[in-house]
Amino acid sequence: MPTLATSLLLIVLAIPSLAQRCTSQTITVNVNAITSILNLQEPANQKSLTDFVQQSTSPTLNFPATLIQGTQPLSKSYIISGKLCVPAQGVRKSGTLLFATHGIAFTHGYWEAGGPGSEFNFASSTTAAGNSIFYYDRLGVGSSSKPDGIKEVQSTVQVEIAHLLIEHLKSTGSFKRVVGIGHSFGSILTTGVAAKYPGDFNDIILTGFAGGDQVGILVSMASFGATIASPLLSGVNPSSSYFTVGTFSNFQMGVLKFPFFDSRVAQAQFEGRGTATLGEIATLSLPASAPATEFSGRVLVVTGMEDAFFCAGNCAEVVNGVTLPNVVAGLFPATSGFSSYVTPNTGHALNYHFSASSTFAFIQNWLDS
Repeated sequence: MPTLATSLLLIVLAIPSLAQRCTSQTITVNVNAITSILNLQEPANQKSLTDFVQQSTSPTLNFPATLIQGTQPLSKSYIISGKLCVPAQGVRKSGTLLFATHGIAFTHGYWEAGGPGSEFNFASSTTAAGNSIFYYDRLGVGSSSKPDGIKEVQSTVQVEIAHLLIEHLKSTGSFKRVVGIGHSFGSILTTGVAAKYPGDFNDIILTGFAGGDQVGILVSMASFGATIASPLLSGVNPSSSYFTVGTFSNFQMGVLKFPFFDSRVAQAQFEGRGTATLGEIATLSLPASAPATEFSGRVLVVTGMEDAFFCAGNCAEVVNGVTLPNVVAGLFPATSGFSSYVTPNTGHALNYHFSASSTFAFIQNWLDS
């Protein structure tokens, strides 16, 4: 028979999951986008894919830029799979919706790591604070459509899809405020939405993101262990233009800081990891290549101190007198308020680290400020 202490613990752990109502959604988006014409073919085999990564991560070749041979229009319909979670009855509602976009090698599961009641579950922490959240599998990932990985699954297409999803959510919900939140590549896409569609978000939160140091991105991508996805993962596009992180060691190298992460949560997330495409890598930086000059909302950057991708493991590094997370302020010249928060003992995937609860609390407090 459980003790009183055990019963109380179970009640506490159940609070986040009881504080939300989640519904899975399948949304059709009709996309009209301008894509890059890429001088790129599907890799013939794993060796060809490795060569592509090797060239892409050279600090002197600027290989991705040489692949773009112009632009062309794209008009296609896609299915996007997502989940909308709102505070349960009895929880004070703020009327705020977070629109969450995951990064490369992740799925929508990044936002619900550990499952219901977990301290690593960002979606649960959001609804427990009285806010709503929508998170989804990006095009090419998880249960969403998986079209051509070179011609169609590009960063500009992802930006247009995000915009269409936001419009859909605004038309079907009664949210007073929409806040964009991204992680890693998702932060790049969130920046791209703010730049092209400044009215989509009231505020934005960019996690796993910084600026001013390209070394970390090159090293982390090179150590990614990029492997053709179809032999490793089920239900993915069989094209060799779709790839994923190779081993758990590759995963740890890029997104985790030992020993400050939960091994079971990280392992489960690795086993359910997402894919990336050559088209995304070739167009990776385009959405954040110019400042969001008309976005006037607040901006928060949240980064782990040991973020490997955007800080090369040291987010205290200073460039021209500014720390790397604060370099991002240059992308938002019209913001009504820029701030940053750096979490100690934390790598790129903030949600898997033991610091997650304090990170989530900071974000929720910032939302309410």
